[in-house]
Amino acid sequence: MNLPVSEVIEQGTKTIDFNYRKKAEGLMLKEFSGYIVSTTDGFDGIEEGVLILRKGYIVAALYEILNYGITVFGDSSIKHIANSFMNKKGIVDVYGLTNQQVDLVTAFNDKIKLARPITKKEISKTYLDRFSEEFSKELLKEVISSHESKESVLKKFGLGRLG
Repeated sequence: MNLPVSEVIEQGTKTIDFNYRKKAEGLMLKEFSGYIVSTTDGFDGIEEGVLILRKGYIVAALYEILNYGITVFGDSSIKHIANSFMNKKGIVDVYGLTNQQVDLVTAFNDKIKLARPITKKEISKTYLDRFSEEFSKELLKEVISSHESKESVLKKFGLGRLG
């Protein structure tokens, strides 16, 4: 997802040196508006997680497994993003936005919105104590099993050799 860049707060911090919980709580206290993005070396390529904050509340999120073109939106992406912050092979960037920019991003990408914003008191629910490759593997299995391949659809119609 392409997001605007207004103010660079932090760029290229190694995930191993990034304390997600402490950083998120600090940004929330400051009523920060903007986003935190983790870019990691996942189990099979680059994975990217984005948390979008508005006035100190996490209001939107998305997680992508780029190699497979898989994107998880909103509440479903939170555990994957939290996991990505624990991956020792990655970087984190933090960018500030105006409240109006956050409103525009969420207005034009409705599916990234969380059902209910995450507050500072609730940030501990999004925190994991260790990284697990299994999160991405499970997600990949779910997506593959929920989408029929082109070949399997053609086989159903007796056209398997065309796939």
